[in-house]
Amino acid sequence: MIFYVTIIGKTNVGKSTLFNKITKTHEALMHQDKNCTRDRKYYTLKIKKYIIKIVDTAGIEDYKHKKNTLQSEICMQTNIAINQSNIVLFVLDVQTGILDIDIKIINKIRKKKKEIFIIVNKIETINKNHFILNEFYTLGIKNITFISAKKNIGIKTIIKKINIWILKNKNLYKDITKKQENYKNYKKIVLSIVGKPNVGKSTLLNILVNEKRSIIFDTPGTTRDSIHHTIKIFNQKYKIIDTAGLKKKNKDSIFSLSILKTLEIISQSDIIIQVIDSKQEISRQDIWILDTIVNSGKPAIILLNKSEKLNQYQRKNIKKILINKYTKIKFFPIKFISTLYQQGTKKILNLCNNIYYNIQKVIKSNQLNKIMYHAINKNPPKSIHGKTIKLKYVHIGGYYPPKIVIHGNYLQYISKSYKKYLNNYFQNNLNIQGIIIKLIFKDQKI
Repeated sequence: MIFYVTIIGKTNVGKSTLFNKITKTHEALMHQDKNCTRDRKYYTLKIKKYIIKIVDTAGIEDYKHKKNTLQSEICMQTNIAINQSNIVLFVLDVQTGILDIDIKIINKIRKKKKEIFIIVNKIETINKNHFILNEFYTLGIKNITFISAKKNIGIKTIIKKINIWILKNKNLYKDITKKQENYKNYKKIVLSIVGKPNVGKSTLLNILVNEKRSIIFDTPGTTRDSIHHTIKIFNQKYKIIDTAGLKKKNKDSIFSLSILKTLEIISQSDIIIQVIDSKQEISRQDIWILDTIVNSGKPAIILLNKSEKLNQYQRKNIKKILINKYTKIKFFPIKFISTLYQQGTKKILNLCNNIYYNIQKVIKSNQLNKIMYHAINKNPPKSIHGKTIKLKYVHIGGYYPPKIVIHGNYLQYISKSYKKYLNNYFQNNLNIQGIIIKLIFKDQKI
């Protein structure tokens, strides 16, 4: 059984900093702005033979809110995490003390009968000789830890307390050592969903995982941090990551942090899914994202969302415009979908699966040489400055992206158009989709 520890509290008390310190990562986005975290974020740890899921949640401002608002969605996500948890780490700010909202939050948790650890943060800002401990004990919870997440004070104490509680309640949990070993050895396909704000990335994630896992709200930039979710379909596991909307802002903006985080996720992914709003013109921002994906060397598919009202002529025209604006993606799968009506979404994972396993195939030198000689026979390179260009042999030089190394004489004189011809010929004959082959020419000494 998986054991869940959920971090909750009002906004700006240091929950994400605590999450990062416990997990020893930078998974949670941190910024001085309030409401930096909006969705649930999970990280897996192992204490002895038990799997521990640490969950970071959005800050709770008030339980009284109108339905169908961003705050109602945030509270819903936090409530899901609390219901799922075994231990709740309730984070308070030592500077502000106990507020009315804190009392409301703890009363809600008590009703759910969860193990509660009170975590009083930011003790570095208070003179140690003037701690007023009694105020926090008025909440009626004996298990209180005073920490500074920023200064890494008290983090080991929290982990130790979690460990002790698990050992005392070990009869509640099954030995999952073997299951975890299998989990580690089983290769997951990591998929990242990227795109501009408000193009439907979070809705797509929810459809793919068949659960309301990310907040969906009709405001650009609702997802500020990345959301991870692992699913298993038949015998294949997928880790799907919903990223923040990519939009360039000034250096001090929280969105700049989101861009850096998304770029890091792209570099760690197996396949990138770019979502584009088909109702809008293909923008510079869309092209910048495509260029980022291509430069990463990772395979990708492009999904044109909100296409439910487009006819065949309109779809062909949009696809043509997209390829004309960025010709490098002509070998990328480009699909029209509607997340609103769930049109074209059922085949996405299957498409990703096919791309992933096609790219994993070993490309043999004899296969590459056959393709190259067919290309030469069909269209030989022209002599330049009296030099006869000879392409002698070819081999694979690497993957992600596939690098094809061609050896020969006077290769420095090959024209750009002929290089493009060879590239397209290899791409078509190897039937590689979603990634651009890179040709490397090496001259031999005569």
